[in-house]
Order: sequence, then structure tokens, then C-alpha cells
Amino acid sequence: MSKKYIPDKSWLTCDKGQSPTQIAVTHDNNSKIYGEKMVSEADMIPGENVKPFGRCSVTGGPCKLDPIYWDKCNQGVKVNGYKLVFEDANLLCKQGGKVKVDFSIPNGSFFDFGFTGFGIAAQWLNYKGAIDYVQRGVIYDVENGKVELTTPTGNQARKGNYGEMNDNVYHREQNWRDVRSEHPVVNIDKPTASGIDGAYEKNGTTRVTDGKYGTARIADTQNGRELSRRWVENHLDNGAIASSSDEAAMRAANQNGTLEREVIYTDKNEKGTIRDGISSETHDTDGRKTTRGQFEELEIKPRTRAGQMIDGARSSLRNSSPVQALANSNMSKGIRESAAATKANNALWKGAQFMESTPALKTTGKVVGRGFIVVGIAIDAFSIASAYNEEGEFGDKTQQATGSAIGGAAGAWAGAEIGAVIGTAICPGVGTVVGGIVGGVIGGIVGSGAGAKLVDWLF
Repeated sequence: MSKKYIPDKSWLTCDKGQSPTQIAVTHDNNSKIYGEKMVSEADMIPGENVKPFGRCSVTGGPCKLDPIYWDKCNQGVKVNGYKLVFEDANLLCKQGGKVKVDFSIPNGSFFDFGFTGFGIAAQWLNYKGAIDYVQRGVIYDVENGKVELTTPTGNQARKGNYGEMNDNVYHREQNWRDVRSEHPVVNIDKPTASGIDGAYEKNGTTRVTDGKYGTARIADTQNGRELSRRWVENHLDNGAIASSSDEAAMRAANQNGTLEREVIYTDKNEKGTIRDGISSETHDTDGRKTTRGQFEELEIKPRTRAGQMIDGARSSLRNSSPVQALANSNMSKGIRESAAATKANNALWKGAQFMESTPALKTTGKVVGRGFIVVGIAIDAFSIASAYNEEGEFGDKTQQATGSAIGGAAGAWAGAEIGAVIGTAICPGVGTVVGGIVGGVIGGIVGSGAGAKLVDWLF
């Protein structure tokens, strides 16, 4: 079988280099074979024809290609006076490396970005998780005295928003599906507005809630007493529920008396220094409490010791001077208040609700989170095993694959955390998602390269 030649833009790998690159044919004098420029023996100039291959395992520093010659050329076929290079040729380097051609993107060439790191970055695509991240962050800062619930100007809106966030987090933990059309509150300074604070569905049961802080209690409105049948009906008529099927179910439950109605209180005493946490009080179709002042104590699941450490680190970062300066800048305020940001958040929220309400997509939505990391670990493990099988020992390629996987995961996690904090400071919601993904990708790339160098240095 006759040998083939190497077309322009083919991928090259060096057995002593870290990263693949593409060859650029420049000595062809516009001559083509079957419409393609082909590599000749002259196409070996560093920087012009062959870009660096990253870190060199021989020198321990960046690649400084010092080519000798292509070792397999056709003596009888020339282009512009230069012999054409066969597909199985090696470009020999004085540093000791051998460069060979690969007609597809080489395995493990994803910019040296460990797939575990990719999974860590990709989990920020889970918008429901991003909302939970923001709300829990605010709750943590309030409970630890980092955020005051009354602004210097005396604005009390933060109390209601804080209570609503506690309501959302609790019901999310208990696997209640949020069916409101309104985007969950992710900004502690969001202006107050009338509406249903919480509307949920779980296994066919529907529930509406009204969040109260401190001594605040249910009130009479022009549309009836809060949580009453008339009050709920009015909000349903005004599009409070996202989907028509959920609206129909809640409307039927509201009429037949099976709709659960609860007031979710946060710090209901609001006196002294002892916080009472959150509690609920059941109400009837007239909006009246069904008990004589008895409250059911609720609890958001306590964090593990590791989780507490992560929460503390996140809080320190988001309350640092640079991040606070960014959050309070005119640029960030302009973005948060823009119509584009509102539309983006609402679109992401509707997408998250659609996935959660669709059985075929609900499992897929969960995979967007931790599933990506599991897949990434499996791919990285396969890459390490493949490199080891090829070398038969813990050699350069295996070291690089191992370091790349470990460093990529660590870098992606750190980068995603920093990116999410910065993105949230600019625009909670869509900014959180974009920041987490971009930060994770950048951190993964940097960490992957650093990890490969570290492991190679150690061994």
C-alpha cells in the first residue's frame, strides 16, 4: 500500500512535549495535490511551521524546538523543489524529541484541561443549584452578622427578602417543586411587591406560603385576607403560576380545600439576641390560623464541618473589599437593573422549571450537577490508564496525565468558586452561572498545566 503525505493543518505531537499543535505549510509556492497543501521537508521552522509543544520533559522548561530533519521523505516527489514528507515520518529535534503527525485531534488535547475540571465547571449549568448557592450565601451572611437586615436609610425590605429565601431553601431541601412564575429572590435589596411568596408542588400536593419576619403577621388586603381562597384566586388570575397544568391543579385545590396554606416565619420574636430560626403556622381558606398560636419548628439541614469551612471561605471572599467594591459599583448596579439581565434570569428560571417538571428531563437536570464530575473522573482515569499501558511504567506521559487531572480538578474548583462570587457580585443569577463556568474553565486550564509540572517535578 502506498504511503500518504501530510496535509496542511494536521495535528502534531511530540513525545517529549506537553501539548499538541498544528503544522502550517509555508514552502508550497501555492502548489497543491488533490486540492491540499502538503508538508515538505522545508516545513520545520519553529514558530512559522511548527508552534511550541508546551513544557518539554527533557529540559523541564518551555518547548524550544530545534529541528534536525524529517526522517522519511519521498525522494522522487517534490513541491517547490522540496521533497514531500510521508505520513509516518518523524521530525527529529536536537533536544531529543520526536514529532509525529496525527490526522485528528490527539487524545487528551483539550488544552490540557482535565475532564474532572470540566465537570466541576459544567455543574454551574444547573440553574436551580445556582439559585440555591446565592440564597444560602445571603442566609449565611445574615446569620453571621455580615449583612444587616435594616439598611442605614431604614429600609426594611431585606427582612422580607431574607424570610422568603429561608422559605425557598427549606422547601427545596424537602423536594418541593417551586411553581411560581416569578423568579426566586436572589437580591437581598429587592424592592418589596405584593404576590405569593411561595407556591409549591410535591407528589400531587400543592402549597402556598407567605413569608413573614419577626413580629409581622397576616394582613387583610383589597383582594381578601392573605392566603385566603379569594386572595389565592386573585393571584392565580394574575399569572402567579408558571405553567397552565400547575395553575389548574392549584386552582382546583384552592376551591376544594386541599390546598395547603402556611405562613413561614423567620426569627418570629425579633427581640433579644436569640434567633428562633424558621417555623410554620397553618391557615384555613379564610386566611385564619388553624391553631391557637402554635408553631411547627422547621429546620434547614445543618452543614457538615467541611461545608461550614466552604461557607466561611465563600463569605470571606464575597465580603472582601474588592468584591464589595465591585458589587456596589455603578457598572454592577446598571447590569443588575437592566432589562437584559432580568430577561436572562427569567429565561434561565423557566428553563430550570421546565426540566424539573418534565419526567424525561428531571434526571438529566440532576446529571448536569454531580454527574458531570463523575463522568470527568472516569475519563481522566481512562487517560491515565491509557498512558500507563502505553509506557509500561509511571513515565512522562502518565505523570503528565495524572498531574493534569489532579491540577485541573483543583484549579477548576477554585476558579469556579472565585468566578461564582465575582459573577454574583455583578448580577446574582445569570452572573453566578457565567462566573462559575468561566472561572472553572480558566482555573482548570491553569491548574491542569501546573499540576502536570508539579507531578513531573516530584517524580
